[in-house]
Amino acid sequence: MDVFKLAFETTVVGLLTMSWLTVAIYLLLPDSTINTALGNLQTFLKTYPTPLGIGAVTLAYCLGSAVVPVANQLVNDEHWPLNESAIRCLVLTRQDDNLKSAVPATDYTPLLPDKRPTHCSYWGPIFEKKIGPGTRVATFFRLWIGCDKEGCDFRSDASGSRDADHPILTIFEQQEAEVMNQGSDRTERLRQLHERIVVLRGMVFCGFVLSLICLLAYFARVNGTSTWIRPTCGIMLGVAFSVFAAFNGYNDLRDFDVFDIPVLESLLVVVTVFGVVLAIRKAKNKHFRSMRYVFVALFFTALAYGGWISSEATYDQQIISSFVASQKGSAAPRVAGDPLGKRLD
Repeated sequence: MDVFKLAFETTVVGLLTMSWLTVAIYLLLPDSTINTALGNLQTFLKTYPTPLGIGAVTLAYCLGSAVVPVANQLVNDEHWPLNESAIRCLVLTRQDDNLKSAVPATDYTPLLPDKRPTHCSYWGPIFEKKIGPGTRVATFFRLWIGCDKEGCDFRSDASGSRDADHPILTIFEQQEAEVMNQGSDRTERLRQLHERIVVLRGMVFCGFVLSLICLLAYFARVNGTSTWIRPTCGIMLGVAFSVFAAFNGYNDLRDFDVFDIPVLESLLVVVTVFGVVLAIRKAKNKHFRSMRYVFVALFFTALAYGGWISSEATYDQQIISSFVASQKGSAAPRVAGDPLGKRLD
């Protein structure tokens, strides 16, 4: 059954991947070619429905198999607004503080080492309370290109980088492995929650790509028009994406980590090249060039992203709760009806 569950999640992500691939192909092909292809597809569907269905499911599974690990890397990229590592760092830190206030010091075993990162998120320094607007803006641009005050190597512990999070993330991974090996009913619920997280990751990835494609399509020229105002704005946006990808992608490649490949940077480069092609060759049709498509894609992406953050925080909290309960048995502390204090969900 677990194999079929995995196939279902992967197939769903593959079907979502087909959405933005279809839009990208539609923008590059003229209307006549698209109408011909749709006509042939309808004819083939009426004649050979079963082979076409099997082929579509197979294609969806193959696409999903490729996108699922990439989507995982994307939402855990350090430049992502609130990535997976930051959520786990925040949840584990908060739960440890709750336990400290609920359990006598003599009976409490800390979940975390004494040394904690200054910021769980890469963008945390921007939200410092005691810095001025000018410093805040300068910090943003410094982080945007992956540079700190001492150079373009934003990896110091004081800045709350991924290196500072490694002890916390390693502790969580050990707790997760121990809980998932218990084989209880609670473990099954955790597995189901994790399956939902996988689908939401894929939806975030596909929605993000679709939003970028629709945004760059909005700036593209169309057959029959000669104005370069929109394309110029699109090219400037592509240049900004390229600068971000060049600086941060170079840092990721220089400090190569197989668990942190530059997915976000590579994705921005590929989509930017697609936008440049649209700006130069002109879009073959006028569909998907309205700003409302961008807003719709962003809405569903934000919806999936919010659901993923909530599900991830709930999953992490339940892992920690199960771990503490398994360590302390029936003597686990209770705070306001929750084993580890106020729930995040």
